Parts: sequence; C-alpha cells; structure tokens
Amino acid sequence: MSEERKRTAEEIEADLARTRRALTSTVNELSDKLDPRSQVEAARTAAQAKARTFADDVSSGQPKALAIAGGAVAFVGLLVVAAARRRG
Repeated sequence: MSEERKRTAEEIEADLARTRRALTSTVNELSDKLDPRSQVEAARTAAQAKARTFADDVSSGQPKALAIAGGAVAFVGLLVVAAARRRG
C-alpha cells in the first residue's frame, strides 16, 4: 500500500484560495445571469438585432420578410377599419 503524502499548510491554503476564487467567479456569473436589469438589457439587445435584420431583409426584398411585413400592415389595416365601424 502506498502512503499518501501529507500536504503542507501552504498547499492547503493555496487550494482553499483557488476554490474561493472559483466559487466567487461562479457566484458572480450567476448573479449577472439572474439580475433582472441584465436580463432586460439582453432581451432588448436581442430584439433590436432581430428588428435590424428584419428591416434589412425587407429593404433587400426578401420574399418571406415582405410577406410578414405585408401581413402586419394588413392586420393593422383591419384593426383600423374595425375601429372605424364601431364608432360610425
């Protein structure tokens, strides 16, 4: 049987310091991910990127993007007509 080498106090302290740094890093990452402001900012950034991509697709004449934009315009038009009929 081989005898396990005893670690020095300095080695144990170094291990504890490494573990502490790793745990601190993990806690900080989790805090950032769970922070509502960070989540809102990430969602806003993603929505802006998708809107820019969609606008670029519409302006370049992509058929799918044009169909979606046309459908949205038609839907809004129907809402306007329905509201006008209710008032009149």
